[in-house]
Amino acid sequence: MRDINGRNTHKAYDYVVIGSGSAGSVLAGRLSEDKDVSVLMLEAGPTDKSIFIRMPAALGFPLMDDRFNWYLHSEPEAHLDNRKIYEARGRVLGGSSSINGMNWVRGNPWDYDNWAEMGLKGWSYDDCLPYFRKAETFDKGADDYRGDQGPMHIQTCAANNPLYTAFLDAGKQAGYAHIADHNGYRQEGVHITQRNVHKGIRWSTSQAYIHTNRSRENLHVCDNALVTKIHFEGNYATRVHFTRNGKAESVDVHREVILSAGAIHSPHLLMLSGIGNAKHLAEFGIPSLVDLPAVGEGLKDHVAAPVQYSSSQNVSIAKELTPVGKLKLGALWTFFKKGLGATNFFEVGAFIRTRDEIKVPNVQFEFIPMLGEFQHGSVKLEDGFQYFFSLMRPTSTGRVWLASADPKTPPKFVFNFLSTKEDQDDAIAAVKAIRHVVSQPAWDLYRGEEVTPGAHVKTDEQILAALRQSAGTNYHPACTCRMGTDPKTSVVDAHARVHGIPNLRVVDASIMPEIVSGNLNAPIIMMAEKIADDIRARKPLPQAKAKYYVPA
Repeated sequence: MRDINGRNTHKAYDYVVIGSGSAGSVLAGRLSEDKDVSVLMLEAGPTDKSIFIRMPAALGFPLMDDRFNWYLHSEPEAHLDNRKIYEARGRVLGGSSSINGMNWVRGNPWDYDNWAEMGLKGWSYDDCLPYFRKAETFDKGADDYRGDQGPMHIQTCAANNPLYTAFLDAGKQAGYAHIADHNGYRQEGVHITQRNVHKGIRWSTSQAYIHTNRSRENLHVCDNALVTKIHFEGNYATRVHFTRNGKAESVDVHREVILSAGAIHSPHLLMLSGIGNAKHLAEFGIPSLVDLPAVGEGLKDHVAAPVQYSSSQNVSIAKELTPVGKLKLGALWTFFKKGLGATNFFEVGAFIRTRDEIKVPNVQFEFIPMLGEFQHGSVKLEDGFQYFFSLMRPTSTGRVWLASADPKTPPKFVFNFLSTKEDQDDAIAAVKAIRHVVSQPAWDLYRGEEVTPGAHVKTDEQILAALRQSAGTNYHPACTCRMGTDPKTSVVDAHARVHGIPNLRVVDASIMPEIVSGNLNAPIIMMAEKIADDIRARKPLPQAKAKYYVPA
């Protein structure tokens, strides 16, 4: 068997990393820095050479089919009019970091202090901030909050379309602060977005941690390798089974198996391997190795929905995306890596509180200066503008479970979006907050008719009914293999080790004990950086002592 560099692979490795996404590529890159260890990373999908991955403006295309994407759908959602919700998950080198929106958001510092208060020693904001800094090279330089020597290149967006200016000005007119760096001291307010784009190219974790280190002899990466089972001897993981190009393969493990397949597929593979709710596994004839009832439970995602407006002036980006405009865009990007092809469109945003009694933003606004459909697995661009809100800490909880003992059969999952009164109230409040912002004078020059949900939708009951028709996921599944101290309610400990299995770790969004307040890519990278030091028996980076904003 040969890796993506054409080199012969080995029969055994010290570390086998399953999944090459926001965590897996980080772990493989960092572990292979130690020249005396061998690392194999297995990715179920193809390599990431496609222009649709490398070009930031092409972000919508990998969402349209299963070429680079698991293209999953939930079970019918009872509180969303029984719709099945599409969930994009990367099935390509770089995982979801190769198909996401590239918004670089750390979450709120409170999120991590909350983790520590849940009993997870070593996961406070002071513990995590040094690893956020370690991971990045921020284009505005280093300070107490930001790093300038890390593999992930972070770029501040230009935000030079007049609709971006209107978004920022209207937000200030509505009473929100303008924040210079939402990943620094203060998250709450309106901001110019930051993105993981470098020299006009999507800077995924595979770009940052794998392609830059492909010459390492101790790092092998295999694409098109679908892991089917982890084999155990006693309570130690000793072998990983997978199929590659239709052929059954296996590899022995000397030290650790690290599962980084994401919040849907990590619990799936644990269950296939005998780790999970023993009664559930028995339904499919899978012998129980460790009875962990929390495997697959507690699924969280940021429920999201658009509020869309037509524009009274032809200034949206859609006017540049005519057939001729797309040819110009493609040529400028292909030859110079500049122009509209180098943008991810989400160049401004906001974090707000819809209730005074809470101290951490509960709603995120993402904004694009055109009417765009990115949520339900299609791409549609029209003139206008769109606010896209997400609930940051939803109380609705779902789960992941087996559909079959066949590894090729996708697991089943349900989000239970908008199943709680709190989430319903927050979603209604988010729509009202957007309408309030768009009513500000800064929008007078450009504001057309409200397209979605529509000006006729006025009462709380009407807004909620409309949201049941339009709401979906922001592609941020998490919490299905939660960190915790009690094996009855969690799956891994604070070191990401599966309870009862000393040499099996899970490192991805699934181990978040609670979902963080923002996009998940940056937090997952931070977590992987931190756990990589743990695996390497390195002393943790010194705690930071940087304060963060808490409203009075």
